[in-house]
Amino acid sequence: MATRTERNSNPHLESLKQEVYALLEKHGTEDWDGEGSLPLSTGTVDLAQRLVDGFPQYLGKPDISASPQGEVDFDWATPDMQMLTVSICPSNEIAFAALFNDTRLSGTAQWNDNIPRFVQSCFERLHESLE
Repeated sequence: MATRTERNSNPHLESLKQEVYALLEKHGTEDWDGEGSLPLSTGTVDLAQRLVDGFPQYLGKPDISASPQGEVDFDWATPDMQMLTVSICPSNEIAFAALFNDTRLSGTAQWNDNIPRFVQSCFERLHESLE
């Protein structure tokens, strides 16, 4: 298992972090979508970049986007329509929503620099569907 330092130097993860940071330029102002959206804050982007350090490489690159609620969203989907979204919220929470076959899962937890076990379980379940 890679240590946090080894993960930080991974070019794949560094690329994801840069993509997260780039969201600030496009979504860092109030009403960026013309529909009353909240701006992304540097604090939320910093949290999202730290979250990236815990992503397993076996899942591949997620789609990254900003939500109108000021969150950074990471989305994975498999060809057979298994889906996982992990979000970092301005309230310093991590949230997830998943669809595995016909089972829907969701939850939130306070972010403390460790990916919650329930999110790690979703990573593993998504990985199993890719095999």
